[in-house]
Amino acid sequence: MISRMPFIVVDLETTGLEPNLDAIVEIAAVKVLNGEIIDEKTTLVNPHIFVPQTTTDITGITTDMLKDAPTFEEVVDDFLGFMGTDSVFTAHNADFDFAFFNAHLRRMGRSELANPYACTFKLAKAVHPNLARYGLGALTEVFAVDLPQAHRAIHDARATAQLLIKFLKVLQDGGLKHYKDIPGVLNVRKESVATEGQISLF
Repeated sequence: MISRMPFIVVDLETTGLEPNLDAIVEIAAVKVLNGEIIDEKTTLVNPHIFVPQTTTDITGITTDMLKDAPTFEEVVDDFLGFMGTDSVFTAHNADFDFAFFNAHLRRMGRSELANPYACTFKLAKAVHPNLARYGLGALTEVFAVDLPQAHRAIHDARATAQLLIKFLKVLQDGGLKHYKDIPGVLNVRKESVATEGQISLF
C-alpha cells in the first residue's frame, strides 16, 4: 500500500553528468511516509578531485568547502541504512541520481541498489499532462512549493518530496493503492507472498 510504503527522496550534486566518470559532492535524502515528511539526512561529500567551475557556478559548492567533508565511502552505509531495502528511491530525473549512486557503489565493489525507484519528473507528466514545463523550479512555482536555494541537495530534495506528496495524493484520490502501480516506477520486485496472519506491503 502506498500509505505504508516509505519514499526516500534523493538529490545529488555532482561534478558532471557522467556517472562512470564524475563524482558526487553532496547527498540529501528526505523520507516521506503516508503523505508526510518524517526525516531527512544530508552531507557534503569529498570527491578528492577539484570541483569544476561549472559545478561551482550551478551549486555554489567549491573545492575548499569539501576538503574536510567525509568521502562517499564514509557516508554510504549511513544513507543505505536510512533508505532501507523496503522503500522507493525517488528523485526528480531519477535515472540520473539512481545511476550515479549505483556507479559509486560499483566503484567500491558493492551491490547496486535493489530498491524500486520513481521519478517525479515523469510522475508530474503523468498526473498533470498539460503543464508547459516539468523542471523542478517550474513545478515548485506552479504548485506553490518552497525552493529557497535551487541546486543544493537538501533544498531540492525537500521540494521534490513536497511535489511527490501532492502527486501521490492525486493518484490515491483516483483509486491507486499500490506503489508498483505508480506511473513510471521501475526496478519493481515481484510481489511478496503473505503467509497466513501476515500482510504484504506489496
